Amino acid sequence: MIAETTASSHDIPLLSAAQLAPDYWLARTDTPDQILRTPAQIAATNAQLLRTLPDMLDLASAPEHYSRQTLLALIEQSSALPKAPRFYADGRQLTPADFARYQQNMALAALSASDETKVQARYALVSSRGIIRAFPTLDRVFNEGMDTDIDRFQETAVFPGQPLQVLHYSQDLQWAFVRHYHYSGWLQVRHFALTDKTTALDFANNPDFLLVSGARAFTNFTAEQPAVSEVALDMGVRLPLLKQFPALVHDQNSAFSYVVQLPVRRQDGNLQLMPALIARSQDVRTGYLPLTRANIIRQSFKFLGERYGWGHDYNARDCSGFIGEVFKTFGVLLPRNTSSLGKQRFAAEIQLDNATDPEKAQALSQTSTGDLLLIPGHVMLVLGRADNGQLFVIHSVNGLSYFQSNGQYYQSKLNGVSITPLLPLQFNQHTSYLQALYNIKSLTRETYAHP
Repeated sequence: MIAETTASSHDIPLLSAAQLAPDYWLARTDTPDQILRTPAQIAATNAQLLRTLPDMLDLASAPEHYSRQTLLALIEQSSALPKAPRFYADGRQLTPADFARYQQNMALAALSASDETKVQARYALVSSRGIIRAFPTLDRVFNEGMDTDIDRFQETAVFPGQPLQVLHYSQDLQWAFVRHYHYSGWLQVRHFALTDKTTALDFANNPDFLLVSGARAFTNFTAEQPAVSEVALDMGVRLPLLKQFPALVHDQNSAFSYVVQLPVRRQDGNLQLMPALIARSQDVRTGYLPLTRANIIRQSFKFLGERYGWGHDYNARDCSGFIGEVFKTFGVLLPRNTSSLGKQRFAAEIQLDNATDPEKAQALSQTSTGDLLLIPGHVMLVLGRADNGQLFVIHSVNGLSYFQSNGQYYQSKLNGVSITPLLPLQFNQHTSYLQALYNIKSLTRETYAHP
């Protein structure tokens, strides 16, 4: 049971002010600076995931041509009609005519023809942060509960410098169906620039790169080149470093900034690579961070308090997006969806689907900083144990619920990247987080000692 909070305090059970600083957790972490995975080990794991997981894609070995039937199946899978009712913000339920309008804009008739000519994949680099959608529309739709923070057409984000396959265009030519390394769907064309495969992959895999290690960084302002001025770059974005450049770049001395290549979409939709400055005062670095427990803590805290963003909505991120961005700073690639993180076999784990509560509690005793805890539809990152022995996690999460000391079920919202204890929280009124826990996964160890 949890004691009620007073009006002047927060409503997070067992959370103290000291726990809001990374140093609190660093002081309680064993061997915080130990290298947990080498760059070579990470690269090998990435290659295996891209090669073997069904919802990940190695663009270097992806098909160059798609049969019309294969491409049609890919699009229909990504744009499947929902089984549950959907509603607009004004409460009107979407009708078959509404979905028919979205499907018409998908321009699938051309792919349904009997013509056996294969579709050639085109390649692109993301030029500005964009959102992948289930349908080629910005219309926001919600489930019957009308939680307007959860747009059910929203899928994920793509970020500057990432390569894409471009496979099909919408009827209005404002959208394209794209394949990303861990997602497929509809992206507005204004967010990418077409190029050839070699250029796209060489850019993305350039070994001399600048990494955004903060929650967000920005290119320097330049009046001369608005396309590369104050461009927002999220954590994990990597851009090639230029080795040769003049003393003045965009009318600014380059001695105190990094000079990177930035992909820019020209008016004709094709790629132009332009130099851009990123001040050395920004939270950036050359190369990936070492994968250590200390760095996992520090990186996760850089998002603390950020608004929850379902499918990277609100220029933010959801639970699996948060995990993905943190681990991208170490060079680790992960599946996008929580279900894939929890149910696909690709790392050391303890599967707990049929475990009892005591067995789950025993499994939790094996966890360490950086481990992932999976409950249906949600993933959390282990911070460690507080002085009171409680296991704490950091996660991007929407809801908050638990039982108060008087037995009353308390419901509120976190709606952001939050630090909470695990055990007091409820998945719903009838199921605790512990009871809902179905997998513990580690990206930093070879195995767990199973009971």
